[in-house]
Amino acid sequence: MSADVLARRRSYLARAMKTLRNLASRPSPVLFACMFASQAGLLVLSPVLEDIAHEFGTSTAVAGQLRTVAGAAGGITALALALAGQRPALRTLLTRGALLLVAGSVLSAVAPSFALLAVAQGVLGVGIGLLVAIGIAAAGEWPAAGDRAKTLAWAIAGMPVAWVVGMPIAGLASSLSWRVSWLVVPAAAALVALALVRLRPADAPSRRTADATAAWRRPKVARFSTAELLANAAWASVLTYCGALLIESYGSSRATVAIGLGVVAAAMVPGTFVGRRSAPFATVELLAGLTIVQGGAVVLVGAVRPTAGLTLALLMVMAFVNGWRSVIASSVGMNAADDDKVAVMAMRASANQFGYLLGAAIGALALALGGFAALGGALAGLFAVGAYLHVGPLRDRLPLPAGYGSAVAAHTP
Repeated sequence: MSADVLARRRSYLARAMKTLRNLASRPSPVLFACMFASQAGLLVLSPVLEDIAHEFGTSTAVAGQLRTVAGAAGGITALALALAGQRPALRTLLTRGALLLVAGSVLSAVAPSFALLAVAQGVLGVGIGLLVAIGIAAAGEWPAAGDRAKTLAWAIAGMPVAWVVGMPIAGLASSLSWRVSWLVVPAAAALVALALVRLRPADAPSRRTADATAAWRRPKVARFSTAELLANAAWASVLTYCGALLIESYGSSRATVAIGLGVVAAAMVPGTFVGRRSAPFATVELLAGLTIVQGGAVVLVGAVRPTAGLTLALLMVMAFVNGWRSVIASSVGMNAADDDKVAVMAMRASANQFGYLLGAAIGALALALGGFAALGGALAGLFAVGAYLHVGPLRDRLPLPAGYGSAVAAHTP
């Protein structure tokens, strides 16, 4: 082979690698990978919980508190980000989040005792908190204004895709050992996210100016965050107890339930892209309307359960709406503090993490008092109060997200 041919092939290969690198470093794939990894860190515990309890000689209920540890660590981390006046660059924070997720996953895989496993889950939770809070904020900061809706939709889609893809992989890995699951799913996903994040150009640290009011102290941000806490608590409770509802109401097998819930999670993905298309109309009225739809659906899920198929269909509707709602909520939230998107998205991420804790507690109380019908009513109440806080008479109107449609924005009061 001649030297000229070798030189041309090397040139083609170099150009192809450069093109691939440019594509991989775009905000959409980077943030999709980050959000995928964040959920990969959460989902593994579900299929291996009983194995962990058996190995360490504890009950499944006690082992389940590992999720509480991770959730609390993630919520506190996101809250600390919201309160901070000065923060490292977004790329730096995402890098740290991915590294902590790798560390927490590896430590979970090798933990010799339950106490050290709990510590590992705390490390994992901090990484998840960073990835969720900063991943959504970066979707508002990194792309050009015209690409923000698309980037946000791709970022949020990474979360349900992780459940659809990661859950069966985690289940297969757990057939070898529950320890292997932590390496195959969250550790691997976090390494991919880390590699893509490092392809991004460096960005500058952020600092709140001396005369700017902290985002968390602004009334409309506080109302938004409280509303999202309640709505996230209700949705988290649906995810926590819907498997038990299907098993106890219809005698469904665990395998059937696992497949059904995978289909439910998949319904979130098209919802996020519908949210992308409706982003030019991302008002609090739309956000409240979607929240009310979820509230109505959860009443039916709890009180009217004629067949397993219809119940799964209702859960799929809720998941679809939740994907749509997530894009709208993120758009509205970032516009509530356009000068500090990291703070408001960190508060929303904190609401998401603490929502799991609140939703589990309220759901357990409702089930104890009145079964699944009471659960549906209680969760509908959370959705309703959340919707009211978004559009209540004392609120300030939230303008449309910048760059999402000047024609619509011009008519917003």
